[in-house]
Amino acid sequence: MNTQNKPQGFEVNNIEDRAYWGMGILWTMLATAEDSDGKYSCIEELIPHGSSAAPHIHEAADEGFYVIQGEMTFFIEDQPLKAIAGSFVSVPQGTKHAFQIDSETVRLINTYVPAGFEHIIMATTIPAQARTLPPTSIPLFELEQTNQVMEQVIQQYPAAKTNFLQGYES
Repeated sequence: MNTQNKPQGFEVNNIEDRAYWGMGILWTMLATAEDSDGKYSCIEELIPHGSSAAPHIHEAADEGFYVIQGEMTFFIEDQPLKAIAGSFVSVPQGTKHAFQIDSETVRLINTYVPAGFEHIIMATTIPAQARTLPPTSIPLFELEQTNQVMEQVIQQYPAAKTNFLQGYES
């Protein structure tokens, strides 16, 4: 590989303008497909108590979670897995998973390999006005609108393809 094709190092911090509010979560994009030549994405998330991710499967991306603060429960193939500050949870592509927030808030780092899913998040949220949890008045996208956005993102970033499932067994 010559130096013209070599990936470039980069630096981002969580006070720059790459933060979004949506689904009750503060999402801060630390690395996107554009930063990593599509190899990975990295997102810092601040998530409130009671929030959850419905069961879903990322068809073409591995997902990782590093819990910085708080406690949460993952459901990996319907099996509960408690994660506390300092825990790392790996979810290989094709694995059914979900989670719920058990503490007042959770701050975590979320990765996708390869990148792409972060573009669904950015396309279905709004730019954050502060580095706080979003106001409760932030509306959710309508299901039809979300599905259309997901189709468009998946055309450009095939690794973003995700199947959302009904419920989980606990």
